[in-house]
Amino acid sequence: MENKLTLKDGIEIAYVKKQPKEVKGVVMIIHGFAEHMGRYSEFKEFLHEKNYAVYSMDHIGHGKSGQYKGHVDDFHDMVESTDKLVSIAKSENEDLPIFMFGHSMGGLITLAYGLKYPDKLNGQIFSAPAIGSPIGRGLEMLLKLLAKICPKKYINNNLSGEICRDSQVVREYVEDPLVLKAATVKFYHEVFIKGIQYVQDNIKNYSCPCLIMHGTKDSIIDYKHSLSFYENNMSSDKTKKIFPGLYHELLNEPEKDEVKSEILDWLESRV
Repeated sequence: MENKLTLKDGIEIAYVKKQPKEVKGVVMIIHGFAEHMGRYSEFKEFLHEKNYAVYSMDHIGHGKSGQYKGHVDDFHDMVESTDKLVSIAKSENEDLPIFMFGHSMGGLITLAYGLKYPDKLNGQIFSAPAIGSPIGRGLEMLLKLLAKICPKKYINNNLSGEICRDSQVVREYVEDPLVLKAATVKFYHEVFIKGIQYVQDNIKNYSCPCLIMHGTKDSIIDYKHSLSFYENNMSSDKTKKIFPGLYHELLNEPEKDEVKSEILDWLESRV
């Protein structure tokens, strides 16, 4: 059943929870740019079968959340809405370990969350986190200028063919009415410039237990950013898993069972 939580400015966030009869832990799923929580149905079912409660949400401006699609006023509003859902999950699952899984932009939000709230979770899992700029310096300067002149001008989302090697998944992504076809200049500036700058400036302070995963053939976010994240954070419990030949969406690649197994092994050793 779909639920709603309301932010301080009245924006409503759609979220769902999947609760097994016997719960050993909780996993929060934080989706990536342009997508929505519904794209993680298979992963949620997998976790549910392993006795994990699963909470997922549509970010501000995504899916069924937010007033303006493809728009956010402040990157940190996405971090705060995530914290609202964490608070709900903690209140409904007292004394159980809580983990956060973040993919791509969701990985960026997850990292920012771990920096801001280092003691609220038992660990974080990163799937191809967008923690290094996917745009060149010239485009970055242009975006900064456009964010001042025309913040609500829309820029098309052209990522579809690069998300994974499964043509059926790509086709469904393109045809999905809830997948964003464009986002505002303000959104790109807040997330992919200011958000990334925030985590890069503070990454040395990151201390959460973490599993960092990335594919070497990811043409959207270079896997070397994940290697740098692993090397430069101060966590005493950190694991990296680099998948040779895999594209951006690890959970939609032909090797997805291997990816899910890696995640499960990491979780099981910490519950």
